[in-house]
Amino acid sequence: MPDRVAGPIPTPTRRRLLGGLALPALLPRGKALAQPETGQPAPPQAAAAPWPSRSVRIVVPSVTGGFDTYARIIAPLLSERLGRPVVVENRPGANGNVGAAEVQRTTDGHTLLFASISTMTINSSVYRSVPLDPVDDLAAVALPVASPMVWVANPECGLRRLQDVVDRARATPGKLDYALPSAGTINHLIVEAFKLRHGLDITAVPYRGTPPAQLDVVSGRVPIMVDSVGAGIGHITAGRMRPLAVTGRNRSAMLPDVPTVIELGLEDRDYVAWYAFAAPKATPPAVVRRLNEAINAIMADPDVDARFRGLGAEPRRLSPEEQHAFMVAERAKWRQIARAAKVEADY
Repeated sequence: MPDRVAGPIPTPTRRRLLGGLALPALLPRGKALAQPETGQPAPPQAAAAPWPSRSVRIVVPSVTGGFDTYARIIAPLLSERLGRPVVVENRPGANGNVGAAEVQRTTDGHTLLFASISTMTINSSVYRSVPLDPVDDLAAVALPVASPMVWVANPECGLRRLQDVVDRARATPGKLDYALPSAGTINHLIVEAFKLRHGLDITAVPYRGTPPAQLDVVSGRVPIMVDSVGAGIGHITAGRMRPLAVTGRNRSAMLPDVPTVIELGLEDRDYVAWYAFAAPKATPPAVVRRLNEAINAIMADPDVDARFRGLGAEPRRLSPEEQHAFMVAERAKWRQIARAAKVEADY
């Protein structure tokens, strides 16, 4: 069985990432540049091309087979609306910061980031020298997807309700373990927030990713974990993991009989993973608005809505202003939890 861990979790090696460069403004269709010598409009060939003038690239800062699935559903539909190819590229590394920094320093006007905003706001709260803050260093574009999390337990461990977790942890301080897919993630801080609220001593057993953590819960080597509904639904429906409570404000459509932590009275706020599009900070507002309207229109389609819900996700349609306000609130929430729980990491 993996070693138990109490206190801060070992973290990756420090990496220095480049900061952002300015993105040149894109002119409206047919708008000509002025000649500095005369102040007269430049010849037609000097006019800026309409946006998009070529293919659009979506950078996903994770490995293939994860939340990039959402981006790959949206990409061809976005291509139809923009009239240009839209390609998805995976750029994993440093808990999402490698891909995000690549987008931040891009100046071609045709590169977007699709990332877990919850992860990135947690990064800025947990890491001592985070190379990028999504609130300050990127432009909000669209927030189409939310993914609720769920407390799960091995069916044979005797924990049938989330209250049972509280009761056992209080009865045997430091003896109850939970599987942790990765340090400094939403899974980690949800448990830390729960521990703080109820004064519990629960020990993290760290893993390198969700699948091995799930397997040890299924086998009974570790009794509980916090998983995403989408990642855990296969084990849940097969009876290999018992769902105890959902961390969102509302019940999950995929787990309608599972209560939320809030309705159980064990939490007073929700914890949900969010996935969003962002762009370099200097991206023109007109481009941001066009992308936002196109992505929101895609998410409003009933077939797309059903497809996302079938993956355990909840479609969303926010304006750039609403997304930015949400990101500010998320950063404050996770920062408060990280500091109270003394969760700190370094590159």
